[in-house]
Amino acid sequence: MSPVLRPLGRAVRRGFTLIELLMVVTIILLLAGVFLSIRPGNGGGLPAAQKMLGSTLQSVRAMALMNRGSFASNVTYNARYRLLILKDENDPENHLRQFCIAIGSAIPPTGVDPATITDTANTNYRWYAPEAPSILPPNIFFIPPLADSSPVAAVTAPPLDNGAAGSWSTAFGRRSVLPAIGDNPRTGLPDAASSPPMMRFEPVNQPISLSASPHSAGRTWYYVELQPSGASNHLGKVVLVLASGTARVQANGKVAVDCDNRNQFAALSVRPNGSVSYTSDPDELEPSTSTIYK
Repeated sequence: MSPVLRPLGRAVRRGFTLIELLMVVTIILLLAGVFLSIRPGNGGGLPAAQKMLGSTLQSVRAMALMNRGSFASNVTYNARYRLLILKDENDPENHLRQFCIAIGSAIPPTGVDPATITDTANTNYRWYAPEAPSILPPNIFFIPPLADSSPVAAVTAPPLDNGAAGSWSTAFGRRSVLPAIGDNPRTGLPDAASSPPMMRFEPVNQPISLSASPHSAGRTWYYVELQPSGASNHLGKVVLVLASGTARVQANGKVAVDCDNRNQFAALSVRPNGSVSYTSDPDELEPSTSTIYK
């Protein structure tokens, strides 16, 4: 029996329905929104920087409350817990942007009571970084205190509303405040406790004295210190000011920071008990009226 032959009909041409077209357009718009929001240089800006430093300070406080030391005996002596912010004008990428945690404590030497070792640069006082350094989002910088008059820490004030050059000496100041440390009278590197506190340090994960390499030849960092109780160890209120700005390499090869806009500032205030509060309110950041600076 011969096979049944079926007549060949015309090919059916099927197009997209309106609903399908709308779904495709919606998906494209969603994907475009995702990719456009992930642009180079978009690291979350000032809010993200506040959270990063605030979270690190909370980690420092937690380590202090756990009495974490710089060696494995589970016993610490005269421990110090610090948040460090890099001051290295020869490093445009990380200057006033890189930060890390530093922990120091006395290691018991033979025949000496470790509780009597209070010199933070003593060879039996060892320092290390429990975590790798982090960096603030692109174009976000820590603003140094006015107390640091070193010209290589140059940060230019933002222009005024009329376009004139800004000045840190006017009522609009918005500089960080890092008072001296309460119980360490050292005034010179590798560990200066005067205002603003600074130390020479390299983020290594092995406890090493500040008087030994690599700390002795390390970079300079500003620091905030918390006591083993978790409380602030500064003689006054600590204010960390952040700003949106641009790094500029000067003729001498050192980097300066130009602040772009007087409204692009944010701050963290470290309370006496070691807790942290945040603000980006321009009025709250105005030194002449603010409580954050008092």
